[in-house]
Amino acid sequence: MKLTSARSLAFAAIISATLMLSLAYYWPIQEAYHPLNPDWNGCSKVANATLNLTLLFSYRIPLPNQPSLLAIIGPSTIFTKDEIAEIRSFLEAGGTVLLADDFGTGNTLLKGLNVSAQFSGKPLADLYYYSKAPRFPLIGAFSLSPITANVTTVVLNHPSYIDITNSSLVTKLASSSPFSFVDLNGNGRPSPNETINSYPVMVDTQIGSGWLILVSDPSTFANEMIDLYDNMRLFRNLLKMGGDSLIFDVAHLERAPLTDSRIMLRDSINLLRDFLFFSKYSVYVQSVIVALVLVMGFSFQLVRVAKARRTGK
Repeated sequence: MKLTSARSLAFAAIISATLMLSLAYYWPIQEAYHPLNPDWNGCSKVANATLNLTLLFSYRIPLPNQPSLLAIIGPSTIFTKDEIAEIRSFLEAGGTVLLADDFGTGNTLLKGLNVSAQFSGKPLADLYYYSKAPRFPLIGAFSLSPITANVTTVVLNHPSYIDITNSSLVTKLASSSPFSFVDLNGNGRPSPNETINSYPVMVDTQIGSGWLILVSDPSTFANEMIDLYDNMRLFRNLLKMGGDSLIFDVAHLERAPLTDSRIMLRDSINLLRDFLFFSKYSVYVQSVIVALVLVMGFSFQLVRVAKARRTGK
């Protein structure tokens, strides 16, 4: 009876562990702007734009000194002094950094880098030149740059705009139409205290040998927006500047406590699967697994026989 009970508990534990691992593996990543989130608010499409993708969970590991695009999209946590120093080193060595933000914490990075620009944190809308609604302004005024090559129209989604404090150190790459305004009350219509004007929505600045590009709307690169107008073309231009190598910052995304652990679990299972079925040793590994299963089954049978002899049954 005790043996049967122990086996039942062991079997239940195995089933529970299998179910938990399966749930952790297959349950989709749902955090906004996460590169593994395939839903409307994720960034899986831009992550899949290259085969050379690295997820950055922490800046404790130094960034590479080779050309790469570091994408910081929709940051929700502040940047520490050590992280800012690491990003500065990356830029000075020739790296490219995309910082796409509107009402988040991107200004902590800009302040640490002494950049003469910041995200205003105020909502921008357009009275006439928009898609669907004034809070989806269309951007059609671009400066000549490899970043804006062949880009004629980009659509934003509830964006902010960029305040430039020194135009000699920061280049304006794109601006909203002359009919745009700061929509402080959120009604899609300019109020008497809301000035109708053209506002910067994309700028760049050189730091060392690298380039920092600011875009005042992270939704520009989200799955629901990236295939509209020239949004993807803009991202591909940025990716080209980084040598088609993408480092995606997930360290500053707001995410569930176990999201990073689940991703590491996925990677480990996928690596084991590839080794078992696609490596040159796969036949031998699978043979060993089959042999172990047979041995375990034979062992359980021997235990069952021995127990039957002791009980006389």
